[in-house]
Amino acid sequence: MLLCPQCFQKDFDGTVCKNCHYQKENDTDGSLAYFHLLNNRYLTGRTAGRGGFGITYAAYDCRTNSRKAVKEYFPLRFAARNSDGAEVICKKKSDFTEFQKGINFFQQEAEILKNLKDIDGVVSITDFFEENKTAYYVMEYLDGVTLKTTVGKGGLNPKLAFDIIMKAGRTLDLLHREKKIIHRDISPENMIILPSGRVVLIDFGSARCLNSDDERPFVLKHSFAPIEQYSKTGVQGEFTDLYALAATYYYALTKVKIPRASDRLSGAAYIPLCELKPGLSAAVSAVVDRALMVDPSDRTKTVGEFLTALQTAVSQNDENCRKYWFIICIDNQISRKISIMDNSPVTIGKSKKDCDIYIENCGSISDIHCMIWFDSRKKMFCIRDCSRNGTYINHKRILSGINYDFGSKDIIHLANARCKIIPGSNE
Repeated sequence: MLLCPQCFQKDFDGTVCKNCHYQKENDTDGSLAYFHLLNNRYLTGRTAGRGGFGITYAAYDCRTNSRKAVKEYFPLRFAARNSDGAEVICKKKSDFTEFQKGINFFQQEAEILKNLKDIDGVVSITDFFEENKTAYYVMEYLDGVTLKTTVGKGGLNPKLAFDIIMKAGRTLDLLHREKKIIHRDISPENMIILPSGRVVLIDFGSARCLNSDDERPFVLKHSFAPIEQYSKTGVQGEFTDLYALAATYYYALTKVKIPRASDRLSGAAYIPLCELKPGLSAAVSAVVDRALMVDPSDRTKTVGEFLTALQTAVSQNDENCRKYWFIICIDNQISRKISIMDNSPVTIGKSKKDCDIYIENCGSISDIHCMIWFDSRKKMFCIRDCSRNGTYINHKRILSGINYDFGSKDIIHLANARCKIIPGSNE
């Protein structure tokens, strides 16, 4: 057996690792070869991430016998790999000054992370060095997934999305208030969710001190970057990160990206959150909508204010909720009784990963088949079809993506007559 480039155990047969289930990937152009030794200490593995200014590798610390992550300064615009496969060179001599300036910014990024080691919600740095005519820093290995990969069709369960954003938001609030640092690149790709529930912010390549006017470059993430980041003269502050955090929350709840800020300024329509997320209270939507105002002067000013308002709106919604239930029957046999809070959608389908309620052994059910909730304003159950094979009310197929009301006398089938839903009443 071979050494695995992800978990670094000798359980890799060249195609699949028996330990971590890593599967062989095509080599990424420009990356260091597997098991290249850096600083006489770190073995590089698979490419774990690639951005505009650097490459991140899974790595193994031979001194401590532990997994790490190593980030290499490798700006795609300027850099190439020398014939030895390791040394980094400039593609053009005319870009050498910019390349060297970038190394300085990379070193500043490492310094910023080093000074944030006491904040649990920030990835911690353990080492920094120069080699191969470029620079590297070493971070803790985060055995988790990005928020982006966690969000399935239709968005996350509201309680899970709220928990993630509150944790990320508290970290941002600490960065702003105590460290005077703004991240400037908050997005679903830059939040890691660990199995323990810990939420960690990564990629501080664009971070800078509050009220600083340094020229640190950054990659603009459309739909998450506010309007002030589209201009070199735009004033940036806590409200800049807040916009990105609220846009990330919007995405986590809906898997929909809001229009880019520059397009919104030109008239592109922004859809209020409550219109996309069935059952979400108007109060919660209003808090998010205010944080996503295009003009910074109309926006909530700080992350702390946003978190307080969001907590209040969610708590009020929970206090006003009552429980309702419905029954799922398979082949006229009761499969399970589902209890739900009013205004809280549940997703039904055969995907364990993407659904709150998964249905087994019913092949015609889609991975994500439908969403059901109880609308406290209408006093009716509501359903939205998301499937390939259809959802039926009283044997009539409903249109996909449209909300339909139904009551206790209605007959609901998913895909065919085998799977039936029977609505209940409050407990």
